[in-house]
Amino acid sequence: MASTGDDKMAAPLGDEKQKHMQADSMPEKHDDAGQAVALAEDVAAAQYSPWTPSMWRLYAVLACAYLCGCLNGYDGSLMGGLNGMDSYRDYFGTQVDGSDTGLTFAMYNIGGIAATAFTGPVNDWFGRRWGMFVGAAIIIIGTGVQAPAETGQRFLAGRFILGFGVSFCCVSAPCYVSEIAHPVWRGTLTGLYNCTWYIGAILASWVTYAVAETMKGSLEAWRIPVWCQLITSGFVLIFSLLLPESPRWLMANDKYEEAQRVLAKYHGEGNPDHPLVHLQLKEMTMQITQDGSDKRWWDYSGLFNTRAHRRRMICVLGMGVFGQASGNSLSSYYMAAMLHTAGIKEQGRVLAFNATNPMVSFIGAVFGARMTDVVGRRPLLLSTIVFASVCFAIITGTTKLATEDPSNSAAGNATVAFIFIFGVVFSFGWTPLQSMYIAETLPTETRAKGTAVGSLASACASTVLQYSAGPAFKSISYYYYIVFVFWDLFEGAIIYFFWPETKDRTLEELEEVFQAPNPVKKSLEKRDTHTVLNTLNANNDKMMSV
Repeated sequence: MASTGDDKMAAPLGDEKQKHMQADSMPEKHDDAGQAVALAEDVAAAQYSPWTPSMWRLYAVLACAYLCGCLNGYDGSLMGGLNGMDSYRDYFGTQVDGSDTGLTFAMYNIGGIAATAFTGPVNDWFGRRWGMFVGAAIIIIGTGVQAPAETGQRFLAGRFILGFGVSFCCVSAPCYVSEIAHPVWRGTLTGLYNCTWYIGAILASWVTYAVAETMKGSLEAWRIPVWCQLITSGFVLIFSLLLPESPRWLMANDKYEEAQRVLAKYHGEGNPDHPLVHLQLKEMTMQITQDGSDKRWWDYSGLFNTRAHRRRMICVLGMGVFGQASGNSLSSYYMAAMLHTAGIKEQGRVLAFNATNPMVSFIGAVFGARMTDVVGRRPLLLSTIVFASVCFAIITGTTKLATEDPSNSAAGNATVAFIFIFGVVFSFGWTPLQSMYIAETLPTETRAKGTAVGSLASACASTVLQYSAGPAFKSISYYYYIVFVFWDLFEGAIIYFFWPETKDRTLEELEEVFQAPNPVKKSLEKRDTHTVLNTLNANNDKMMSV
């Protein structure tokens, strides 16, 4: 029988998925509702523990994807460290600020922008695992170009290639983690992905500090930290194809049985009849189409063709920009310039602060990841962005005092303290959510392309800030911080009015939130059996005729 044509959910499905829909279809509307309510109650009544063998297997799988976060964090701290290293600046004739330094930093993101057209299609066609594999391979090539570079042009070329490869990892890994994470702890497990940014940053900063202190003046002092980028990318290259594929990607590509096995192994303690496995399979069956825009590499219309999708993109583009434009890029790439402005210029102290900052921030990020499932996404984002604005206001004042009176060491120390406090605050509220919130707000068929667009927005914002921050520090010094005092408050207003809460719902159940006239208001309502009913289309509004 022909499909109703009311919605893309009614699109023709693959044979295998069609078979299971027919097996699961119910003749009467009240039977649908009754079974949906029973399933929701079974899921709520089931016992869950984060320490079972199934969960430990899941943690091992996620660990490989988390390494992709390390790759990005390594560069953020690496370039901040190299910029504070005399031998690096002398070799290439750069300064801690200025347009040349800004271009060097920004080239990484320019590479990421260039990769945007390819990252989504690769993930949609070949799967999340292959996206990570391709990204790691390109990063290895970029490292081979950058580390032995003898000219500034070749160094820039290496950074472009690195950014191109990291873009694949930054799209594939968040999609993969959000799609395979256990629903009960999705916030924590997905939030931890971006926390690993700091693991990469810590490794880079301490390697840079160690070689700078032991090999002063040597060219190898800055080449060795660059070569070390091969470590994490090598692990991703080796292990990514050994991972199970995302169950949602499998469902979107008509591989029902394989998706069921993955869910049973990692979410159902090996039991394919576990109620949580049944619920996810049913929700995915209703939400994922076989002829969506993810099957057409050139088609990005699925991101904007309905009001609900446009509301999703407000969140995606907003997080992409705000996640880089809140002032956090200053303390990673321009830590040396911030310290120089505050009167701290000795290389050893600069590199030591650069190495310590990500360690402190990492602690905040891990605690923040856990709190995403406790207090929710919106409260974390709103409270921390307001506090970030306060931090920049204080940093402006203390830096002014340190600049006007170089002997005022208390002002310089206060500047350092609030740079660290800002790092902890931002990491607590934003680091766990930067990738997670984007992945959560997108449906399966547009998640890869939407994440790629979010990555594009992030790269564009980061490019502008990294290129402009150097000249800004040189021209207006600490007054540059005032921009972030007011910008962060603007971000808070956008979040309050437009960003819904995503806590306590499966990825498929968020469709109900974005379909609502007021997604923010709907998201603050408590999840109940009606949420499951709507997601499973128990009222048959979108059911396919068979």
